[in-house]
This record gives sequence, structure tokens and C-alpha cells, in this order.
Amino acid sequence: MDIDEFQEDIGGITRYQILIIVFTGFLTFGSGFTPQAAIFLSAVPDFRCSVSPIDNSTLYPNLTEEDIESLTIPYDSKQGDYDSCNRYDYNLSSCQGDGNLSCVTSDEGPGTIPCDQGYYYDSTYYDETTVTQWDLVCDRQYLDSLANTLFFFGFFIGSAFIGPLSDWFGRRVALIVVCSGLVACSVGCAFAPTYEIYTFVRVLCGAFGITCFIAYFTYATEISPTKWRTETCAYVNMTTAICHTIFPWIAYGLRDWHYIQLTIALVPANFFITFFFIPESPRWLLRMGKTEEARKVLARYAKSKNKELTDEKWNSIVEFEEKKRALSEEKQEAAKRVRVWDLFRRPLMRLMSFNVMISWFTVSMVFNGLALNGGNLAGDPFVNTTLNAMAEIVAYVIVYFSTSFGRRPVFSASYILAGVVCIASMLFDLYANGNQGLFTASTAMAITGKCFASIGFALVYSVTSEIFPTNARATGLSLGSMSARVGAMISPFVLQLQTTIPWFTQTVFGTLSIISGFLVLLYPETSKTEYMTTLDEAEDFYWENIKALKWFGMKRSAKASSEATKEFKVNPVFTDISEESESTKF
Repeated sequence: MDIDEFQEDIGGITRYQILIIVFTGFLTFGSGFTPQAAIFLSAVPDFRCSVSPIDNSTLYPNLTEEDIESLTIPYDSKQGDYDSCNRYDYNLSSCQGDGNLSCVTSDEGPGTIPCDQGYYYDSTYYDETTVTQWDLVCDRQYLDSLANTLFFFGFFIGSAFIGPLSDWFGRRVALIVVCSGLVACSVGCAFAPTYEIYTFVRVLCGAFGITCFIAYFTYATEISPTKWRTETCAYVNMTTAICHTIFPWIAYGLRDWHYIQLTIALVPANFFITFFFIPESPRWLLRMGKTEEARKVLARYAKSKNKELTDEKWNSIVEFEEKKRALSEEKQEAAKRVRVWDLFRRPLMRLMSFNVMISWFTVSMVFNGLALNGGNLAGDPFVNTTLNAMAEIVAYVIVYFSTSFGRRPVFSASYILAGVVCIASMLFDLYANGNQGLFTASTAMAITGKCFASIGFALVYSVTSEIFPTNARATGLSLGSMSARVGAMISPFVLQLQTTIPWFTQTVFGTLSIISGFLVLLYPETSKTEYMTTLDEAEDFYWENIKALKWFGMKRSAKASSEATKEFKVNPVFTDISEESESTKF
């Protein structure tokens, strides 16, 4: 008897497990707020050159903002707006503040100079952001994009250490360590005195933010019975989407980046109380040989269902786990022989590997780019960001109920439709010419694109884990994850270019998505197939199940096929979380 059979014997998932999963979910809010915060921390309000004393309302009470701009700021006819980074070359020190504006008039017409007195920022939506505090605009705009890029680099760091930490010291220890790290770094970030320190600590926030999600996802799915893991995954992802929806209104109430960052620290801090009431994962305890501790946890599961863990059942579980551990060691030895370059030796495995890299790179760039761009869309940035986040909720509902159509068609459609609506958003915005209806349509298309990108991001994990065999699955997922991080790091700079080339960003997102969507058709359908075991089995499976090969008249060479079995079955002892639940969203 294994743990899953024991769970079925006592009646499935227990109230005790459900409470643990729900209350440990505080970590999801911390990890969900952290990447979402960039939208508001580095928000760029409308700005212009500071033209003191002209913009001093006490000295010139009758001047409106429009008056000040028309008098002191050059108009850029190409952009259709005032030049935010330059002013007319007037001698502003001669302005007397008595209503006499002769200091900003000239018969000959003034030249222009860069902002020499700093910048004036509109405070309609934000009291202070990192951009306004350190003037990350104009010739310093790249520093804002660099901070966001390095934040995603923090994902690299976090993804590297969470696995060993969780496997060596346990899921429970990993949870408290990463939670403590996120709280400490979030507080430190809020009080960063310089841009350099802010950027450094923000990288650590990214590292601990991603590890909070991974640690919680691993723990929640591992303590769930196998039959409930789909629901548990859906709960975790849905909780993340809900926190993304809530966060804009927290930012709306606070409006200052320091307070927003402190809030990110306070929410996961609740886990410091929850920590004392949650047990270690019994699967990890049994794997590490800590049988007595594991027995106490499983006994609590049984007690929650008014059942009892008898000696007979317990001995059966221990015996099964010992056999499983022995077989797992054999499997790990086989896995050690697979390296990244092994994924590129066979022709179709090579095709799958390159395709996986493209799929992950594209969906990560588009998803994160559209998320960060939520505050730049036409209209209220808080409303737009909320709608952008709600698109994720819709996406996860679609994914949950779309399995009957197969993974590949839904996966492909999500990319292609995301690309189409991104390009439509660009066209609406490009030809709006002040038409508010077209601006609104552009915003709606961008939000719809985020929905389709969310579907693609949810499916890319499942598809990747299913197309690679057991002894290369972790390597394949790592390959995809590395490509995703590169896409995420590039996205802030792609967004920056839309300030000078308005059509560029959405065109890049749309074109890459459409191309990737058609490349997805080169994947085999895997939704109803069992896990493959070896690279040779996988190669045979590709030749038999990739329909696109027939479209191009491609056939396998006449040389002897591999000895791999054609019926792909997975040993039941390998249905553990390490193979089925490597689908963390980040």
C-alpha cells in the first residue's frame, strides 16, 4: 500500500489537508505581489521639464498646466504631444513672479535645451514611484528597464537554490526560509536609499518571490492525493491570479512605492504564525527515512476522517516506500547519463528541444511584457491592471475545462490568438488619432492577449513534461525554464522601445506568438498518453505521432529502429510529485 492508496482507503483528501493548503496560501500572495509590483513601483507618470518659478502656483496662480506647457515646452508634431525631455531655452531666473511673463516670450523664437532643473511629475495616479524618486526618465530611462530585467534575473537565482534546499532540508524548512527571505528583502527594498541598492535588493526579492511560489506549489501538491492534484494545481494558480487582481487596488490606496513594497512584506509575514501548525510532507519524510514523523502526520490525516492508521497499513506503506526508494535510486543513476546535449543528438528530439526553447521564450516574453505594460495602456492604470489580472482567471478556467479538446490544438490556438490580438491592439493604437473608441479597443485587445498568453503559459509546463521521457524530463523542463527567463529579461527593453517606436512592442509580441503557435503544431498530442521512459522510446513516439511529418512527406530512414518498446507505461512507483507536478507557473 502506498500513500495514495491509504488516502483512498480513508476517503480521499481530508479537511486537515485542505486547511493546510488554504492557510499556507499566504505565501502565494507574497510571491504573486512581488512581480506584479513592478507595474506600480516603476510606473512612469506624465512628466515634463521643471520650469521654476513658472510652475510655482503661488507665484503664478492663474497659469494652468496647459498654459505652462504651451509657454515653456516644445511641441513634437511627430509624436503629437509635448516633448517631455526638453524645454525652451529661456532664462527662467529673470521671471519675477508678478504676473509678468516677458521672461518666456521671444520674437526670434527660442532654442531648446534638456531639462536643467529636473522634472515635474503629474500626481494624478501616484504620489511617488522609483521613477520619480530617482528621475529614471529620458536619458536615464534605460535604468528602469535594467532594474526590471535584473529582477527577472533573480528568478534564475531562486530557481537554482530552491530545489536543493527543499530536497535536503525538507519542504517545511524551505517554506520558512524563503518566506523569511522575501519579508526581509521586501522591507529592505522599501527603505533603499539609492537606485543601486534598490536594484540589488529587488533582485533578491525576485529570487525569494519565485522560491515562495515553487516551495508552496511543491508542498501543496505533494501533500495532496494524486487524484486531487489537478484541483490543487488549479487552486494554487487561481489564488495567484486573484492576488494579481487584488493588488492594483492596494496600490491605488497607497500610491507610494515605499508603502506598496512594505505591504508585500506584511502579507507573507502571516506565514510565521501558520508555520507552527503545518506538518512536514509525509512523502519527503518517508523518502528520507524519517518513518516515525511520517507516521504521526498520516495518523492525523486518518483522524481527520475519523479513521485509524493501523500497524498493518503502516507496515505496508513503509515496505512500499522502501521498494520505491530502491527503484528511484536506479532511475536516478539512469538519469545521470542524460545531459542537455543528449536532447540534440536525435533528429526529432532535437526538433522538440528547439521548439520547447522557442515556446518558453515567447510565452514568457509576451506574458511578462503584457503584464508590465498594463499600467501603460490607455485609460486608468489601476483599472487596466485589474482587468489584465482578471484575464488570468478566465485563462485558468478555460485550461481546466479544455482538456477534452487535447493539449496541442488549445496550446497552438492560445499562441496564435495572442499574436493576432496583440497586432490588432497595435493597429488600433496606431490609427487612433485621438479617437477614444479606438484607444479603448486597443486596450481591450491587449488585455485579451494577456488571457491567451496565460493559457499558453499554463499549458507549456504540461506539454513539456509530457513530450520528454522520464530520464530527460527534468533536463527538458530546465531547458525550457532557462529560455523563459531570457524572454522575461528581454521584455522590459522591448517595452521601452514603444516610447520611440509605438508599433514595435506589440508587433514583436504578436509576430513571435503567431510563429510559435504554428510551431506548436509540430508537437505530438500527449494528453492521453502515458509517460515515456527513455530517449529512444521518445524518438519512436515522435515518428509515430507527429502529424506534421506526414504533411511534409517525411518518413523515417530504413535503418533499424531502436529497441525501445512501443507501449509506453510508467511504473506506478514513479507517480510521485517529482514527475507529475513540475508545472510551477514561473
